[in-house]
Amino acid sequence: MKYKNLFNLLLILIITVLCLEVSSLMLFKYITKKSFSYAGLQHDRSVKITEIQESFEGAKESSGLKILYQFHPYVGYTGKTGGRPWTMNPTQFNEYGMLSMPGHTYPYHKKEGDFVVAILGGSVAEIFANTMEESLNQYLRDRYGFKRRIVLISLATGGYKQPQQLFHLQYALLSGFEFDAVLNIDGFNDLALASYNMDNHINPVFPSGHHIGGLSKLMSETLDFQTAKQLAAYYELNKREIRLLTLISLFPVRYSPFFNLLGELWTVRTENKIALLKYTMTENAQKTMPKELRGPSIESGNKYELVSGIWMEASEMLNAICRAEGIIYVHFLQPNQYFEGSKPLSEKERKIAIKPNNLWGTAAKEGYHFLVSKGKELKTRGIPFYDLTMVFKNTKEDIYTDGCCHFGKEGNEIMGREIADILMKEIKRQKKE
Repeated sequence: MKYKNLFNLLLILIITVLCLEVSSLMLFKYITKKSFSYAGLQHDRSVKITEIQESFEGAKESSGLKILYQFHPYVGYTGKTGGRPWTMNPTQFNEYGMLSMPGHTYPYHKKEGDFVVAILGGSVAEIFANTMEESLNQYLRDRYGFKRRIVLISLATGGYKQPQQLFHLQYALLSGFEFDAVLNIDGFNDLALASYNMDNHINPVFPSGHHIGGLSKLMSETLDFQTAKQLAAYYELNKREIRLLTLISLFPVRYSPFFNLLGELWTVRTENKIALLKYTMTENAQKTMPKELRGPSIESGNKYELVSGIWMEASEMLNAICRAEGIIYVHFLQPNQYFEGSKPLSEKERKIAIKPNNLWGTAAKEGYHFLVSKGKELKTRGIPFYDLTMVFKNTKEDIYTDGCCHFGKEGNEIMGREIADILMKEIKRQKKE
């Protein structure tokens, strides 16, 4: 009787385990939106562990967190040499503090047959500069018979806003860079981050407090209690994630659909916690920034009117510099998903791209029309300005990749073709002047 009960318990346990495994396998794709593959999941875990470990390499002892950016005396901040700001992208910050295509030494000097184009702006421009060179060359050869080699030189970095674009071009020219054209692809940061500065009592002309606030904390020799506590929590969450991923990678656990599903759900939970913690840390850092990093206060009746005015005046100054140097200048207002009517969004894309509580998105919804209006004023002043807010108006495919402003390869290809057509027109027009 005793052995029979033991056998029944064992049988129930086996059936329960089998049910868990089978149901986990059947529900895996529905719950995680990923196909189940032992090799694929094992690879993803290995990559994730490496990413977390790399994020702590060379970290400051005081924080346990790698510093990706560094203060710069002219442009606010640049990337730290060797850093990788984009996940799964091998491109690293060069010695100049910028992401650059292989073979593009900084400062870049023109070679025979080159048509060197400086790209100014924030992260959207940064991605464009580092992914679109080959496509632009192919398109211009095929459509226009353009025989010179387009060389894209990125002077763009995530979070840059005016007057960082203006200062960076001046700095680059004084450093010996040689350009045929300057393309300024911006707008979102100049509105959202500059107005967010004002909300946090930071001068809108100063670099984004969202970016330099955290940097000021990490660069400090001493950390306040709140920041130290948040960094410790951040570090502990990542350590737990590594332990879990390592456990699930072991034999025989890695062959269990149940544990694979559990690991995926736990990772999502951890990533959400880390994202919330990063946001809280950034907000805390921005609100407790030293006075000298905030700049003089500015009173304004309408913050969007003020920051769009700064953006417009900086573009006019960029144009003046380029004309004085014999460089073609073109200014593009970047597209953004929060601008009403700019793109048809599928239900799937809307969930990815539209975040109702995103403060930057709110700024874009409330203030992007100020940029459109200032852009029209730039044109009346003779500045080669082009509004790209509607460049995706007829694009039904999903292209936006996050709730900020970024889009994938297809989006960059569409925008790239539009920019290429305009560049050819401006080359002809400005060379005649």
